Amino acid sequence: MSRNETLDVGNFDVRLADVVLPIGLSLDTVVLTGRALHVESKPFKAVSPQPGNLRVTVGEKSLAAFLEKQAPGGLRDFSVRLKDGRLYIEATKNVIIDVRAKAVCTLRIVNGREVFVDLESVDVMGAGVKNLVQTQLEKLNPVLDTRDFPVEAELDSVTADEGHLIVLGRVSPPSQ
Repeated sequence: MSRNETLDVGNFDVRLADVVLPIGLSLDTVVLTGRALHVESKPFKAVSPQPGNLRVTVGEKSLAAFLEKQAPGGLRDFSVRLKDGRLYIEATKNVIIDVRAKAVCTLRIVNGREVFVDLESVDVMGAGVKNLVQTQLEKLNPVLDTRDFPVEAELDSVTADEGHLIVLGRVSPPSQ
């Protein structure tokens, strides 16, 4: 019969790379940091007196690859730029001929658990087609949901700057 093993950790700093979420979005990095973690093996239990910190980073290339796989509205050849708190997205749509669509989006956190992309403006050859693009975005949202994480997490902020989407929050270990 095996016995209950325990482990006490003073500080932890875990860095995960290329984490693929169930929806297909690849997170470039997930960093978890915290203090005072107590783990028991039988039954498994992890306890921390205070939540740890969470930092998720997603780069422009990862977002473009995700959009390319999803191909919302038949769009292709995605280009994504992240700067000044916004997502600048360009893609090609074939409407008899190939036309380039441009969209500007913002990010928001919903209920501390999800990250949504909101459409600010869209332009296709000078014509506004905001409702069409908004419908496609609604199919992709939320682009990040903490229910997909293996630990309890609450999101505090989301920013888009200098080529990266950065989500900050807090995590608590699962306890059972």
